[in-house]
Amino acid sequence: MNWSLLCKWLWEIEMGEGLWQEIVRKKYIKEHCVSQLKVKPTNSPVWNDLLKVREIYLQGRVMVVGNGKMTDFWRDTWCGACSLQDKFPELFEICNENSLSVAGMAQRGWRLSFRRWLDERKQNQLRRLLDMINSFAIGREDDRPKWNWEKSGSFSVKSTYKHLFSDESNEPNKRIWRAKIPLKIKLFMWLVFQNAILTKDNLLRRGWSGDEKCMFCSCDESITHLFFECSMAKYVWSMVAMVVGADCRPTTFEQFWVWVKKIMPMAGKYHMVGLAGICWALWRTRNNVCIEDKKVRSPIDIASSFISFWAELQAEGDRAELEEGAELLRGIALSMHPREAPPGDIGMVLLQ
Repeated sequence: MNWSLLCKWLWEIEMGEGLWQEIVRKKYIKEHCVSQLKVKPTNSPVWNDLLKVREIYLQGRVMVVGNGKMTDFWRDTWCGACSLQDKFPELFEICNENSLSVAGMAQRGWRLSFRRWLDERKQNQLRRLLDMINSFAIGREDDRPKWNWEKSGSFSVKSTYKHLFSDESNEPNKRIWRAKIPLKIKLFMWLVFQNAILTKDNLLRRGWSGDEKCMFCSCDESITHLFFECSMAKYVWSMVAMVVGADCRPTTFEQFWVWVKKIMPMAGKYHMVGLAGICWALWRTRNNVCIEDKKVRSPIDIASSFISFWAELQAEGDRAELEEGAELLRGIALSMHPREAPPGDIGMVLLQ
């Protein structure tokens, strides 16, 4: 419930007209949009706690644009069912104007400039983006948020809590929020289980016109494919299976829970930590290749680094076991020449 209440404070700050809201806006928001604000050591601890739940808040909040001054052009949802950043991620990554408000972009005549030459696919994406916004007219009234998880459009703690914990009987959902991992990763895993992260199949459903093929193996990209079926994912899960002494690897999230409970029945508190580390590492590796055009770093090495870092969040008596597991993963990854083509199943058999 705490996250729902923190989201309520963000709503009150954006919508409220009281003295305390004005003080907070002048001190922390100023002329910026909420989606542009950053956690800083100079901020008060309370304000930084609010910013930690901002990604959850932005999932439920859309902006009704008036003068466009308080709506981020790329990051806020204001033109369509998702943000322009989510709809056109490749353009966002190379755009020079990625921190302007809608008002700021309108003053520029909606002109965008880029750090790199646009190939034919990106030029088509730019044309589609401009078609969406060219007819948009800026008004005089202030921008206002609307709560998408409530029919009335007004924020409610109940609707937020219901959306976050829509299936409390679902054990993985409960494990997400109980796990001692960063809130950002909890939100990511929650989106994964909702089939809501922006894999290429989900982007296509939102009107994206890019290539739907996986960057690692040229199959159609989906959440199940990315995290279990892709050659890169098979490589990672095979390495994990070696570490835990298994002769098979899971091929779906449902199978993972059966598999891990059988292989590690006494280590339930680590199950979500490990799964989140692997999924986050695969997602980061995918984005580095797909969006940022970077070279592949072994996802197993990345996963072991994340798990080792998250070990610091665990109870003192549990840290050593997680760190030991992370080091085993890293050692096996290095011994298998990770920068060569992923070796697929490496002798593992599939769960049926």
